[in-house]
Amino acid sequence: MKLLLFTFLTCFITFRAFSEDKKDSIQTQKSPIQFSGNVQLTNNGISPVPAFALGTPALMTGFSIKKGNFSFSPALNYGIDGKPWVSNSWLRFQLPHKKFTFRTGINWSLFFKRTNITENLQTFEVQRVNKYLEFEAATSYKISENMSIQALCWYTKGIDIDAVKYGYFYSLSADISKIRLSNSVKLALKPNLFYIDNSIPFKGLFASGIAVFSYKNCPFSISMQAVKPLIVRPKNDFNWNIGLNFDF
Repeated sequence: MKLLLFTFLTCFITFRAFSEDKKDSIQTQKSPIQFSGNVQLTNNGISPVPAFALGTPALMTGFSIKKGNFSFSPALNYGIDGKPWVSNSWLRFQLPHKKFTFRTGINWSLFFKRTNITENLQTFEVQRVNKYLEFEAATSYKISENMSIQALCWYTKGIDIDAVKYGYFYSLSADISKIRLSNSVKLALKPNLFYIDNSIPFKGLFASGIAVFSYKNCPFSISMQAVKPLIVRPKNDFNWNIGLNFDF
């Protein structure tokens, strides 16, 4: 039932936006290709879904190739030991309509799970790969030049037998950028409230926040992230990290 409702909402949002904003779709062919990316070194690889957290230092890389209303955003995340952690390949379609933006997407995701096995009195670390297919429906509203809010829903389907069978992720967040702390230093904030429901079973309501400090004309920035469980079953702990970012 949840999957049917999710699919209906995704199709409705896309059709509604498409019918009201045909001009943007026509202009897609004329739009230039845009490329951007981010590399982050963090002391703690955390994830919105606790089951997918690394819990140790990580190197996170993300890229975005955009043309018109379409974008492709691959991401490769590694442990500081060089072993893969998570791989994502988001293909998205979005339509702006006045102050609103509607977006749908699909993602092929790989999660590299580390487990220890003991054989002949010796313990070895083994990596297994779980494959997931994710669907996204999101909408955002631009309040001002430097502030917007976003509602988002993900449905995740596990492909492998030992993968998490299904998962729902609902999020309500705000983006507040260009907060001037001095003539050269700016602050961006992203408070977030999200709910998780999956087949582990795990259910939880979380509050999180990301703060990014950037320096004028410098590609490097410092980010801090915190995740606080509010109502969670089973119990989950407070988590945080700090990262050094390079944007291009």
